[in-house]
Amino acid sequence: MTDSCWSVWPGRGFLMQPDPLLSTRQALDEILPVDVIERVESIALDLPALLVSGRIFTVLEKLPVFDLSILKHEQAKIDCRAIERLMQIYSYFASAYVYGDPANSRSRIPAGVAVPLVLLAGLVERPPILSYSGYVLANWRRTTQSTPITVDNVRLIQNFLGTRDEAWFILIHVDIEARAAGALAGLMTAVQAADLNDTRGLEESIGSIIDGLRQMITTFHRMPEQCDPALYYHKVRPYIFGFTDVIYEGVEAFGNVPQTFRGQTGAQSSIIPALVSGLGLAHEQNTLTHHLEIMRDYMPRPHREFANSMRRSNIRECVQENSHRATLVETYNEALRHMVEFRSLHYQFATEYIFRHVANPLGTGGTVFMDWLKQLIVETEGQFVQATHAPSSAMR
Repeated sequence: MTDSCWSVWPGRGFLMQPDPLLSTRQALDEILPVDVIERVESIALDLPALLVSGRIFTVLEKLPVFDLSILKHEQAKIDCRAIERLMQIYSYFASAYVYGDPANSRSRIPAGVAVPLVLLAGLVERPPILSYSGYVLANWRRTTQSTPITVDNVRLIQNFLGTRDEAWFILIHVDIEARAAGALAGLMTAVQAADLNDTRGLEESIGSIIDGLRQMITTFHRMPEQCDPALYYHKVRPYIFGFTDVIYEGVEAFGNVPQTFRGQTGAQSSIIPALVSGLGLAHEQNTLTHHLEIMRDYMPRPHREFANSMRRSNIRECVQENSHRATLVETYNEALRHMVEFRSLHYQFATEYIFRHVANPLGTGGTVFMDWLKQLIVETEGQFVQATHAPSSAMR
């Protein structure tokens, strides 16, 4: 398990704490041979050049099946960030191999990539494919340690292409995650206030949720600054699709049977699921909401546990029971309006960056995403709480 990396942290929300490692060499010294670490990390560093030249396939096919089983036995002693960094590297290798040729995706992953990837996936308790945690939550470094975690002050650790558009797309999500920290802190205190029927504390805490959502929206608006929709669609997006009937060579547990896993997607972020559950919002149960449930399996375990714990929240019930308190109701509804605004902006960018360029309506997670996004907006708009008159006893 790598739980110690993935708590909900003040000031950075779901982002990795401490800052992600650029290299595993120091953390894995005397655990893995130096030449193994250097070989793997050098390929990761050269990944953009290897993809452009087409040499990535030969390099990964020749990559030995390095024995990483010692990590299972020594995991408690190892910096969790080192295991996550290796998981990130091998999952990038897998996607680079499968999608490195835009005209001809591959239906197998060579053993030198597949075997370590599956072992590492077991250690981090997520499926053996690139997910949001490796693509975003652990994929940033500050320009200097004292700078804030914002899109302007962080750089990518790992990439496929090394282009401005790829980096900006990912780092905008890093910034959104950092801005969400205040909303998550507000959510936690709001749950406590609702349990105590502390309406004043609840109103203040929901105000913190609103402030966090407002900052997230401000960052999200910056996406077009350095990420061109056409370049995103044709160059960046293909590498984050899921695997459909892909053979993980050499993995005994899979028995040479083709495997299918969902692709990296923002639906694997825990922010919105936690807020939806915490605020007591309900959505129609269908194949799309089932997809959201599956996405929780791709989140770091502490994050999905946090999001799941929010299902016990009494925030909405407390607001409804105190609907005569007009400012509380209005504050709650303002939080929902900001949820709608965030979802609407997501819908707008999904249209500009994907839907206008594609005949296939499926997103990287494998869903008919436009219908789904619109449905979530409409259903959220339908769940505002109506204020009522104060009961006569309260008016005396």
